[in-house]
Amino acid sequence: MRTGSNGTRGSNWCEPVSEARRIYFHGLPGSAAELAGFGPQIAARATGFLVAARGGDFARLAAGVAARLPEGPLQLVGFSLGAAVALRVAPHLGERVERIDLVSPAAPLQLGDFLGGMAGAPVFRAAMAGRVPFAVLTLVQAQVARLAPERMAAALMAKARGEDRALATDPRFIAALGQSLRHSLIDSRAAYVSEIRAYVADWRADLVRVHQPVCIWQGSEDDWTPPAMAEALATALADGLSGRPQVTMLPGLSHFSTLRHYLEVEAA
Repeated sequence: MRTGSNGTRGSNWCEPVSEARRIYFHGLPGSAAELAGFGPQIAARATGFLVAARGGDFARLAAGVAARLPEGPLQLVGFSLGAAVALRVAPHLGERVERIDLVSPAAPLQLGDFLGGMAGAPVFRAAMAGRVPFAVLTLVQAQVARLAPERMAAALMAKARGEDRALATDPRFIAALGQSLRHSLIDSRAAYVSEIRAYVADWRADLVRVHQPVCIWQGSEDDWTPPAMAEALATALADGLSGRPQVTMLPGLSHFSTLRHYLEVEAA
């Protein structure tokens, strides 16, 4: 069962985009393993996704996408903190972007009082405290991810809510999450640090530059990016669009189970 809150054009915007190439922006910590962590059948639906390289400024990220795919329409898919990147890359790609799909999206923290309901709050607070506190936290996280990535993944999922509870006991999902932790905190730490710092800064002004159709999928039990954040993001995006983006609320789903739903149903 799902519920939706539509803008003027929201129900039309979220129809399938058959000819567009999908560009995937993973979460943080995250990696391409997000597309494979739910099993081979669901992963097969994402085989055509191009996972965007990360790091650098958003204009450079857009240029990288354009260089890899110089022609044709594009559909941006952003999960969690990847949604923040997709929204800030989209204006640089302009009319080539036919739609932006946001799954469990991380919106600007300044849109509301969200931190108290976000599982990643300690990371964001450290980033807001300055370079040194964040560097210390990231170094500690990296050492844990290097020595015991799957134990770290299990610890992150220990208080999972909704349908994420089942994923917390799935060895395949935990292995994929552990792989993502290593990727972000060890292999791509500079990009991880840069993006987290860019996220906690006030980027609300960037939202009015988004003119492409936007669709949002949100789990009602999400404690990483809470439902109120998705609703606030849709309201803020309406200023740059001709209608409020559609928010598809998925009862009983949480953060990662919403991504599983999107890959299984919406990306078919």
